[in-house]
Amino acid sequence: MAKKQVIVILLIILLVPSAFAAKRDSTKVSLNHYSLTIGTGWTHYINSLVIGKDNATINSVGLSLKFFWEPEHRLSLGLESGYYRLYKVKSPNYADDHIQATMTAIPLLLCIRMRIVDHFYLGAGAGLAVMYNNVTATDIKVSSKIWSLSNYKFSGSYIYPLSKHWLVGGEFGVINFGKAEDWIYSVQALCAVKL
Repeated sequence: MAKKQVIVILLIILLVPSAFAAKRDSTKVSLNHYSLTIGTGWTHYINSLVIGKDNATINSVGLSLKFFWEPEHRLSLGLESGYYRLYKVKSPNYADDHIQATMTAIPLLLCIRMRIVDHFYLGAGAGLAVMYNNVTATDIKVSSKIWSLSNYKFSGSYIYPLSKHWLVGGEFGVINFGKAEDWIYSVQALCAVKL
């Protein structure tokens, strides 16, 4: 009889905590979410031109768009695109022919981002880019498009939450376009929404 009572008491002691634990876990909260970020700001081209180096406009406004999958851990995976003008070269003011050449790039990068401390992230990405060259003279316009297959980016960003869904911040990034062996760096203001 005493053996049966001891067994029943042990079963109750073992089963009661698991019953309460089941009640606490009945409402599961998913810690996975997605975010969409748009950024705009100053872009600087590291001038490696041979022809027209002194007549180049190397500062412009850039635009970026990022989509990230953010699980509960520190790492996030995503895609990044944007629109960057690398340079614009104009003929000197004293030239008879007005010639202008521009190069712009639209990257498509697969990115990984890691939260280092609260609100501060380091990121890297690699992928493709479409590069557009436009040359205009007095009566002529020539355009071309090339694919750059080996491009990469490194970035550091600070993103502060304003509410449950909206975030703002800033980012410093460096992008290399492998086809043209060109570099740009940018400082952008970011606005993000958690989906």
